[in-house]
Amino acid sequence: MNDSTPRMIANAQNTERAQRLLAAQSRLYTCAKRLHDTRVFIVVGLAIVTVIAAFAFPSGRIIVGVVGGAVTFLWSVLGSGREKWLRRQAAFVQEEFDTYVFDMPWNAWAAEHPSPTLIAEAAERYRGNRTQDWYPDTGTVVRPLDVLICQRSNLGWGASIHRCYAALLTAFLVALILVGIAVALIGNLTATDALVTLVVPLLGPVRELIEMIRNNRDSSDTKTKAESKVHSLWERALRPDQEITITDCRAVQDQILSIRQVNAHVPDWLDNLRRARNETLMQQSAEHLVDEAVRHGKTRF
Repeated sequence: MNDSTPRMIANAQNTERAQRLLAAQSRLYTCAKRLHDTRVFIVVGLAIVTVIAAFAFPSGRIIVGVVGGAVTFLWSVLGSGREKWLRRQAAFVQEEFDTYVFDMPWNAWAAEHPSPTLIAEAAERYRGNRTQDWYPDTGTVVRPLDVLICQRSNLGWGASIHRCYAALLTAFLVALILVGIAVALIGNLTATDALVTLVVPLLGPVRELIEMIRNNRDSSDTKTKAESKVHSLWERALRPDQEITITDCRAVQDQILSIRQVNAHVPDWLDNLRRARNETLMQQSAEHLVDEAVRHGKTRF
């Protein structure tokens, strides 16, 4: 498709097909988050039960602590398979949405087409209200700069919230360690007792926290670096003697797809808390880019 018959992203993203894809991906991501939260809740619950049992039965403290800690840690390590599968499927459904809305070729090497049945079932179970105007209106900006604006908005959305969640998790981890030290001191535990009563049972929760902190920091850094590369591509596109193609945008899309498949978990409550602010920032950023494109004559007419 060329500039004489452009597909308007603002219109395409609100078609019935596009909204069905958005509903499906959102439901799949929600299911992955719920599985993650359930797994973490079980890990924390097992750790608490183990600590309480170890204090309640001092004579069997070593057995209780070691067995309970081992079960907790194994559940933490082995319980994420279904969650990862759901996140990958959600990423593939969102890729269907993006390639449709952007009128972009599908990269079979990077993603598998999700099952139509999976899409239909997930969309039917969606109960949210976030399927309208997913990307900002790019006005009359020439293709493929309109695609690049949307891709840049997508990358900018998640970086700050990952940093915020990583900071909250770090604070919680420090608090957990301090509570453990306080309990050991108050209980007048020996080094061996503290090891089997507190340290071993808490290995699972600590592992979860460290993993979540690292993943959120990695997601933030990766998105920030990708956004920086998109910015360089944008500056090149504005030069009178330079241009970019949909192939360049496809390369950006491959990076976005890669990020989505391993994107760190952020709870819905935090996402909802910062949603209005993030939407405002995304809209302002997009308007700035649209104005910049207009000033450089990068419009369809």
